[in-house]
This record gives sequence, C-alpha cells and structure tokens, in this order.
Amino acid sequence: MMRRRLLKISISIVTIMCYLVPAQAQDEARLAKSLYDRKDFQKAVLLYEELHEKKPENSQFYENYIQCLVNLKEFKTARKTARKMAKLTGYPLIFMVDEVWINTLDDPESKANNKLYRLILEKSQENITLALQAADRFQSRDMSEEAIDILVQTENIYGSNPRLSNQIALLEMQNGKRLKALERYLDLIGGSNATHDQLKRIFDTYITDSADIMALQEMLLVKIKQYPQVQGFSEWLKWTFVQLQDWNKAFIYTRSLDLRLKEDGYRMFELSYLCATNGDLKTAIKCLEYCIKKGEDAYNFYDAQSRWFELSFQLSEKENLQLSQNFDEQISAFIADNAPSKSTLPAAIIWSKRLTKKQLIDSAVKVLQRFSESDFLDRKTNAEAKIALSDLLIQQGDVYQSELLLAQVEKQFKDDPTGQLAKFKRAELSFYRGDYDWANMQLDVLKGATTQLISNDAMELSLCITDNLGIDSNYTALEWYSRARLFQRQGMLDSALNYAEKIAATFPGHSLGDETMLMKAQLYKEKNQFDIAASLYEKLVETYPSDILADNALFELAQIQQFQLKNLEKAKANYEKLIVEYTQSLFVSEARIQFRKLRGF
Repeated sequence: MMRRRLLKISISIVTIMCYLVPAQAQDEARLAKSLYDRKDFQKAVLLYEELHEKKPENSQFYENYIQCLVNLKEFKTARKTARKMAKLTGYPLIFMVDEVWINTLDDPESKANNKLYRLILEKSQENITLALQAADRFQSRDMSEEAIDILVQTENIYGSNPRLSNQIALLEMQNGKRLKALERYLDLIGGSNATHDQLKRIFDTYITDSADIMALQEMLLVKIKQYPQVQGFSEWLKWTFVQLQDWNKAFIYTRSLDLRLKEDGYRMFELSYLCATNGDLKTAIKCLEYCIKKGEDAYNFYDAQSRWFELSFQLSEKENLQLSQNFDEQISAFIADNAPSKSTLPAAIIWSKRLTKKQLIDSAVKVLQRFSESDFLDRKTNAEAKIALSDLLIQQGDVYQSELLLAQVEKQFKDDPTGQLAKFKRAELSFYRGDYDWANMQLDVLKGATTQLISNDAMELSLCITDNLGIDSNYTALEWYSRARLFQRQGMLDSALNYAEKIAATFPGHSLGDETMLMKAQLYKEKNQFDIAASLYEKLVETYPSDILADNALFELAQIQQFQLKNLEKAKANYEKLIVEYTQSLFVSEARIQFRKLRGF
C-alpha cells in the first residue's frame, strides 16, 4: 500500500513538472493513454482513477480504468466502480453486465454472480431495446453465449422480431454456429422481416466461405420446394450461384425469376455486368440476348444492344474468333438508326475499331465525330467520345488534333478519372515526341490517380523514363523505343517490331531490355503469332522475375495459353504462380477468376 502511495506521489510530481515546462506540456489524459497503450497498467491505473473520479460521465476514462483494474486483478475495486456507475447513470443494466463480467473473471462459480445474471435477464426482457443493449455489452466483454441467451430468451417472450433475429444470427455466425445462423436468416427471408439490402450487407460480410455458401444453397433448394411462392428464396439462390461464380446456373435462375414475375429483364441486365466483370463473356452475352428478345419495352433495351456489340467484340478479340459479316451489318444499322446517344457510344467505339481493321479509318473517324461534336449529349459522354476519337486520330497521323481533344477533356474533368485518363494519354504523346521531362512531370501527378489502373500505367511509364534518362548522354535507345511505341499505337506493327529488334541488337543488356521484350511479345500477339508471343512472355518472366513488368507478362502468357494455344494446364499453373508470387498485382483478381474456372470451383 505504501509503495502504491509513493508511486502515486511520483506520478503526480511528474505530471506537475510536465505542466511547468511549456515545451513538454501534457495533460493527464494523454499521459494516462500513453501508459495504457504501453500496457503499463500499474502507473496508468493511478491516473485513470483520478480522471474517472473527476469525470465519471467520460466512458473512455471508465473503460480504461476498469481494464487497468482487471489486468491488475483488482477485482474488488473494479466491482465497486461498476456498481457506483450503475447508481450514478441512467443505464444501470450495462454496468450490471460489467459486474457479471468482473465476477466471472474473479470467481466463475459464484452464486451471487448467477443471481445477478438472472436479474439482468429479467430486466432486459422489459423491452427489446434493453435486451439488445445488454447483449451488445456482453458481446463487447467476449461473453457471446450470454449475449445469445439474453436475445433468445427475449425472443421467446416477444416472438419473432427482425432486430432480435438478425442480431442472434450475427452472433451465431461470429461464434461458429454457422448452420444455425443460416437457418435463422432463411426464416428472416421467408417471413419478409428483413429487406434485401439489409441481408445483402450481412451475407456479403459473413457468408464468404464456399462451404457456407454451398450449405446455404442446399437449404434454399429445400425451402424453394416447400415454399415455391416465396420469391426471396429464389433471389438468394441466385446470389449463391453468383458467389460461387456458377454463372450458367445464375442465368437459369434469373431467367426463371424474370418469367415467373413477368418482369422487364432488369435482373438479367444487372447479371450481364456481373458475368462480364468476372470474365464470363459468353454468359454475359446470353443475358443481353435475353433482354434484347423482350423488345423495346425491355429494361435498358438500347443499352443492352450496345453492350451486346461491345461484349461480342471483346470475346472475339480475347479468343481470336472471327465476327460475321452479319455482325458488321447489324452494328452499322444500329448506329445509323440510334446515334448519337449515350447508350450507342460503346457500339460506336467498337464499330470504329472494326472499320479501322478494314483500313477505313476516315469512316471510323466520322463515326466518332458524330458523338464528339454533338450538342445533345451530356458532357461525360462527349468527353468519352473525344478520348476514343483521339486514339483514332493518332492512328491517322493527326497527333496535333488528338492532343487538342485530350486537352479539352483534361480541362473539363480535371479531378475526374475521365480527365486523368486524358492527362495520361497526353503524357504518352509527349513521350512519343521525345519530350521526356514534360511527360514525366505529368506522370508524377498521375501516380496518385483515382483509378488504380491509370496510377499503375503512369508509374510504369515514369519508371521507363527515369531509368533511362541521366545514365549517359546517349538517348538513342529511349528515342527508338518511343518511336516503336508510337508505331504500335498507330497499328504499324512491322515498323514497331523493326525498332524493337534494333534496340535489342544495338544495345544488348540495356536497361530497356524488359520493356522492349514485352513490346515484342505484344506485337507478335497482335500479329496472331501466338507461339512466338508466348515464348517472349515466358522469357521475360524468367529473365526479369522481380521486374515491375513480370506480372504483366505472366498474366498475358496465361491468357494466350488459355484462349489461343488451348494449353489449359499451363495456363492454370501460371495463373496460380501469379496469385501466389505477385500478390500486389492488378491482375490477381482476374487471375483468380480464371484459375477457379480452370480448376473447377
């Protein structure tokens, strides 16, 4: 006891001295918190005792003081403090819970503790709000069983209540009673006692393990047979298919819901985005075809058509498929009849790419000019059209007009991802011209861009410049690389390849070796020489395993093996390597999707 008094005196002296020295002034609360954070409970408890006495209404002072006492096993003082707070405040129940917690730590078999717990149980059943408060306090003290017991006993009195059921299910989920929790959630769905959004937040947070999702799926199938009239069960069954990425079954159940409820296809339209985002373009296209067949009264009919053209083109590019002449006729007629509009812009961009492939670049430019020069479109759609048109103008050789369009977009949408994309493309143009200092200055700004993709691209190009400027006065290799990049952008693949080969031959061992090898692989892929492209990607990963471009190369290698070379085992192995060895890569998410698809979920 004497030692504690001396320690208290010494702490007080230190505190007073801190106040006397202005440069080192600290209040008691900050000093107490510092000691508490360092787990120096012996000293912290003395300060918190004084702080709590001065301001008993301060919940943080009370909490830290009680925790200090418990850690020091001063249970008698802790009990006394909790009882005092129960009398002082208008919330005696939560401090009664604290006393039960303290008693449990001190003497779990205490009869007095059992009596106090029964009193809490009795008082908490006066209304649902009190029961939830008591349960929350028990949960905060790591006494989950007691929290669940309080709520279940209250539910027995008041009957099924969404607030109680939801909280019980959450606690059961957190405490390993997952099947019981799932059953309770199904009761909530069946009783229409919780909204779809409420449940979605809970399910997305707590039902993430594939075993739980499959268990829920089996339960839902049973419920649907028992209660076919309950729409919610079918909706959540679809959710399980989406979580398991079983897109075909998700399509089947979404279609059955749409037909049964005689809806306009909005669920199917939303599912198409989910499928496309997760790499299943074929099912996404099926979803859109279903929407289109519903006719002009369907949900987002014109958006669905435009999106169908866009995804069909993406699928053909990804899997090296040939689009039919009928596709070109359909997309041309669609744009002629409906452009310019926000919904037709994606189709117009695809059609301009198709025309460019046919060496009809002037016609492609005219298609996009209808959008970029329109006075009837919203500013964002107009800006997106200008960015797409700027790419075409570069291919046409009109770099000046391309940069002018990009400058307009950047000015209009300065802090928006659209403006940041325009800024990045302007930096690329400066790079092609050899204006490396200005390009790098813009790229430095973009490293903190809103979208991770723009930020990542900016970082890669900036590193390419900084790694190859200032080494010596010979910038020939960098200049040749810049020209090769421009030729690649303009679709002049042979010219680009010639410059890439010149760099490799003239400057062996140059720091541009990785960028040049990646470019060569990309060029051979664009030329449909997939074996050569794959070997170059593989060589890059082997030669530069720690390079910033290694994950790009590994992902592209896996994609070629999966879609062009049809070597699925190698593709699967490379996706797995990317997931395991390059955990920070932007490609991990897509790699995981494709790996699961190849492995079978």
